Amino acid sequence: MRLCAALTAVTLLASCTTTYAIPKPQLARLDGFKDDNAALLRELGDVMLNRPNDRQRTVLDVEGKAHHFTSDTPLALARVSAQADAEFQRFIEVGVDADRFRGVPLEGSSSGAAAPALVVPLAEVDHARLREFSLGKTLLLTGTIGAVVLGSLVAVSTLFEPTTGSDGDGRGVIDLGPRPQVLRGPRF
Repeated sequence: MRLCAALTAVTLLASCTTTYAIPKPQLARLDGFKDDNAALLRELGDVMLNRPNDRQRTVLDVEGKAHHFTSDTPLALARVSAQADAEFQRFIEVGVDADRFRGVPLEGSSSGAAAPALVVPLAEVDHARLREFSLGKTLLLTGTIGAVVLGSLVAVSTLFEPTTGSDGDGRGVIDLGPRPQVLRGPRF
């Protein structure tokens, strides 16, 4: 049972997300994005972050599919050079001009002190990556793992014969066969 709980917990923590490539010209649509309430909501608790608001922008991925960008959307910038990509971050403020991308991360903004802004020259950016959480895929994966574990337990339980008790109280007692006997023989 602990194994089943551990697998479920790992699955929920990993969750199913999909990463989409956003072309560099689409970053201009994020210019002027600002969510002043995100820091306050972060301070009040993550439950409040799910409150609907109109603080969002829409960007298109390389296939033309629209995605909503909010302060809760992880975004990373893929660099042109061999440098490592920036890690995924959530931003409460984004500014994009002809020369640079400037984003104020959500992390660190709840302490009252301003979080240091991430400033990246656009000449170094190849494209952006946007990550979306998929509740449907996560539930499907968790349900499948649960069904497989439960089915395995049922299959294994059918391999064992039920025990019968020798007591008349209805509780099962495992019958180990004839009573062991002490063998008499030479003592050393």
